[in-house]
Amino acid sequence: MPTSPSSSRVPSQRSEEMRAASVGAESLRARSLLAEPLLAEPLLAESLFDGSFVPAVPLDASQLAVLAIADGMSGAVIGAPGSGKTLTLIETVAERIEGRGYAASEVLALTPTRQSATRLRDRLALRLGVPTNGPLARTVNSLAFQLVQAARALEGAEPPTLLTGAEQDRIIAELLDGHIVEGLGPEWPEPLTADVRALRGFRTELRELMMRATEAGVSPEQLAALGRRHGVAEWVSAGEFAREYQEVVASFRDASLDSAELIAEARLQLVRGGGAAGGSGARGSAVGLAGVRLVVVDDVQELSRGAVTFLSTLARRGVAVLAFGDPDVATTSFRGGEKDTLGRLGSVLGERVEVGAPLYLSTVYRHGPGIRSLVDRSTARVGAAAAGRQRAARVAGDALAAEAEHEASGVPAVRRIESASPAAELAAIVHLLREHHLLRGVPWSRMAVVVRSGALISSLVRGLAVAEVPTRTQTGGRALRDDYAARHLAVAVATAIGAGPFDDDVAAELLLGPFGGLDAVGLRRLRLALRQEELAGGGNRPAAALVRESLAEPGRLSTIDSAPARRASRLAEALAAVRALHASGASIEELLWELWSRSSLAAEWQKQAAGSGILADEANRNLDGVVGVFTSAKRFVERSPHRPATDFLVELLQSEVPEDSLSPRSAGEAVVVSTPNGVIGAEFDVVVVAGLQESVWPNLRLRGSLLHPDLLGDLVAGREPGVVDERAEVLGDELRMFVLAVSRATTQVVLTSVSSDDEQPSPFVRLVPEAPEGGGGGSAAGTGAGAVAGEDAGAGAGGAPGGGPAAAPSSEFARAAAEHPLSLRALAGSLRRRLVETGDPDAAAALALLAREGVPGADTASWYGLLEPSTTEPLVDLDVPENVVEVSPSKLETFEKSPLAWFIDKVSGATMGLPAGIGTLLHSVMEEVTADESPDLSAEGLWQRLDERWGELPFESPWLAERE
Repeated sequence: MPTSPSSSRVPSQRSEEMRAASVGAESLRARSLLAEPLLAEPLLAESLFDGSFVPAVPLDASQLAVLAIADGMSGAVIGAPGSGKTLTLIETVAERIEGRGYAASEVLALTPTRQSATRLRDRLALRLGVPTNGPLARTVNSLAFQLVQAARALEGAEPPTLLTGAEQDRIIAELLDGHIVEGLGPEWPEPLTADVRALRGFRTELRELMMRATEAGVSPEQLAALGRRHGVAEWVSAGEFAREYQEVVASFRDASLDSAELIAEARLQLVRGGGAAGGSGARGSAVGLAGVRLVVVDDVQELSRGAVTFLSTLARRGVAVLAFGDPDVATTSFRGGEKDTLGRLGSVLGERVEVGAPLYLSTVYRHGPGIRSLVDRSTARVGAAAAGRQRAARVAGDALAAEAEHEASGVPAVRRIESASPAAELAAIVHLLREHHLLRGVPWSRMAVVVRSGALISSLVRGLAVAEVPTRTQTGGRALRDDYAARHLAVAVATAIGAGPFDDDVAAELLLGPFGGLDAVGLRRLRLALRQEELAGGGNRPAAALVRESLAEPGRLSTIDSAPARRASRLAEALAAVRALHASGASIEELLWELWSRSSLAAEWQKQAAGSGILADEANRNLDGVVGVFTSAKRFVERSPHRPATDFLVELLQSEVPEDSLSPRSAGEAVVVSTPNGVIGAEFDVVVVAGLQESVWPNLRLRGSLLHPDLLGDLVAGREPGVVDERAEVLGDELRMFVLAVSRATTQVVLTSVSSDDEQPSPFVRLVPEAPEGGGGGSAAGTGAGAVAGEDAGAGAGGAPGGGPAAAPSSEFARAAAEHPLSLRALAGSLRRRLVETGDPDAAAALALLAREGVPGADTASWYGLLEPSTTEPLVDLDVPENVVEVSPSKLETFEKSPLAWFIDKVSGATMGLPAGIGTLLHSVMEEVTADESPDLSAEGLWQRLDERWGELPFESPWLAERE
């Protein structure tokens, strides 16, 4: 059971603190009389400040007004970013339990995302320190699932199963493919051809339309009728498809529901059961909401239309609803989110619900005027969404003083970095993050990098990992099939049991992957050994076919004694074991575990993950991917115990939609890399908003242009279609996401972009005002904001308090980054260069110190060229008649230029394209002909020899072989 942080203090100290807090509360109550005009008239609870409750932290007048809302009263609490909405929510829950005597089970907190629910749950548990029957904070989907599960258990019906986005996408894809192949299904309008319907974007929009219809209570038949009535032919076809989709899902053994259907059924169960406040019946108790008196909801602007309707159902059942949020930071509007819910909460909850006037929080505590100015300039360009008074919030005195202190130390509140290339942008981000971590002591976990699209996360994470910046992601940025370790595990098992193709490319992929353990040189050596053995036996099969055969037959490599052959043999044996286990009827979990346990990768990756640096980050990602596969396999077996393992593998390798996995992930100090949606409710010291490019952020492409789901929402809500400027709405949504990203920072916001002939910065960067002339390419944004432009911008930040910094030229930043690298590897390289060029004894002493600490590259024993050669004997003893040295005329020039390059190319093998392969074959044919006792050097004879061996070349198509 969580305990109060102050429970271990001595009684006298505790009493003094309570008296001080009580005095502070009385002072704040007096200040509340002067809190107009931001405060609406609240209904004050008479017993709020009678000594029965003391806030854990001092609250301002506007926050105290929220705590004073009377029992049974619903209302909206609107506040600018950083005004303490979540803190006020927590103190509201604490006041109801500690001050008014509510039981913990009578208060429920809801959030739109699982990450924010986890954070809120932990904070509530620490604040209250009381036992509860379950988590005090959860998502709306989690609560809906509990209600449906309990209601169905009471009825003796099948328990519900939540369809993930990936599963929905797979079902829709199979239906659409079946319609195309069989020529059945609905007749789609002309623009939506078979090629269009095969795209993931079309399936995503179709899924969105069906979910919007479910949220609005529109059946497939009604959707088709609306399409005919309003001349939207796409809805007619979509209605027919939705009807077939529902029939297919209903035919499953389990009761499968998507998120929209789940919330709709939970709402229906509430209406039927009366199991909310005052619901004392058996059914009301069963659904788990009996006795709930208050529901507090954080970030209401992120809820879908169905979730908002669910809240209104709760309110009509007698539950008071307190909604917290800010319409200016909504990120889900393009997915049907209701950003104006807070401003019109009375009409949303219904006429019979007692709803007070909205309360506005008056003070921003998170950041100072620099970041606040950027937020103000951005929100001024979007609609108020039935609110707007929260924009008048003032910056707290402590935040103002903190920003002035940071400015004095050379850290501007807002900084803009323009680079000449994406690589330079990444280098600037790396240097800036390391500068904050090493020079200012900012923990990695207190920094975040936010990008517009999840597709940009993977490349950014890889780039940061190479630069030894630890990272973690908040959202599922890619499907399991695109994860390195997850894909290799799935492909290996699929190959073993025949669930996927097994060609030359797959064989090479398996051997070069983690389960094969070979590199390009090892694979080349294996091919050469197999080819030599084949020729010695009188055969002439290509090396690629021999490699594939060696993996299919475990004993095939027993005659080859080399490290690559032994590794390939172990993989072949593991695949054979998985194949035998599958033949005995094993589940997919058992097949995956058989291959995983035989690979010995668990111990290796765990050892690497325990360290630090690039290898540790890569090992953590690999382990996360493997855990994700096992978690998905476990869910597959639990839901469909009788389905074959091949179905799971086919679905995983074909799924294009990322899953929000509940599997545990590696924890530790790391920079968060996320989209705006992934940082909802979070707070960081430093936020880098990266990739601010034109046409990337903002992305002004109109959403729903194929199936018009937004039009459906307007018609259902009774809004006149065509009244709203769609492009202006899209721009507003993009600005709201931008505001959410920049408002997460407490100390500094950094906007990065690329400015070159090919790419232009986003218009959003112009929200930072330009610097005065002569500023060295810098720019300022109000008090304490600065910008740097240049190839290697980001190496340092100098600034003058109270104004724009004197931005140094890009050459100075490049020189600073080169002279003072902020990573151990770069420092070792810089010292080695200085030692070689100048013989500086200080550099030698520093390298010795780094070598004693085990820094890679610092120990002279690892430097190339310093060790004595292992042997000076010739590579080939020419006195032995059997030894032959092959000489290629085309390689003589390479040998003359660089013997080292020639040797590496000779040993490892260069990339072989088709022209190089033809040249090699011609050399081989000429060598064979000249080795004959009576060579046939006629053109016909040479062509005949070449035709005999022409099949050894791998051509992608027969016409390429004929052309050559």
